[in-house]
Amino acid sequence: EKYFERKEEFFAQKDQRDAARRARMDQYYRRPEGTGEPVFCNIYDLSFSGQDGKKKKNPNSGLPGVGFGIYHSGIEVYGKEIAFGYAPGGVSGVFEVPPRCAPAVMANLSFKEQVPLGTVFRSRFEVDHVLQRLAAKYRGDTYDIVRKNCNHFSTELAQYLTATKIPSYVNRPANVGRGVLNMFAVPALAVGKLMEGIRKVNRVKEAKELLSQPAQPAQPAASAPSTPNTSSDRAASLKALAAARAST
Repeated sequence: EKYFERKEEFFAQKDQRDAARRARMDQYYRRPEGTGEPVFCNIYDLSFSGQDGKKKKNPNSGLPGVGFGIYHSGIEVYGKEIAFGYAPGGVSGVFEVPPRCAPAVMANLSFKEQVPLGTVFRSRFEVDHVLQRLAAKYRGDTYDIVRKNCNHFSTELAQYLTATKIPSYVNRPANVGRGVLNMFAVPALAVGKLMEGIRKVNRVKEAKELLSQPAQPAQPAASAPSTPNTSSDRAASLKALAAARAST
């Protein structure tokens, strides 16, 4: 009799677990109704530790007044915060933490503010699907403080979820730095092309000078132990001229 009681209890618990699993799966694939699921951008200040391990004064204390602070950001949706950071070994730099808990992973952060970005009407499954795609794109060893940092990731994820961007002041230093690098990269590229063209012109001139020289008559073997082969030299010069013209 006890055996049958335990058996019934076991199957009753199994049915409860199965029902809870089905409810979770249904919630995972179902899109939110009504006003949708809220999306936030959590912004953090950078702080640096001294030799005694205590945090120094926030380096952004005097910069936000001129709109030039240094920040970290993450996107909060469905009860989790997603962000991007450096990681060695070719693994993904995308990680998840509980909302406003990024300092648990990156100790030099302190929470600053939370900015509402809107709402999303995509399911948890759809959000996880785009996170998998972004995780492959944002590898940890591709982190670049100017061209590919945490704020670039937050902007791309926010645009996918809500079609809006994170506040512009968050990534302003990186945008300015990228503009400066691009400004210097264009002249450097032009100078490189110019120098390459000059080298090609010089090669053509040298080949023409060799061809314009008169051919020296062959000397007897007794009077000149080592005589140059003028025919082979002329053939080599013709090949050099043809190669130089083809490269130009």
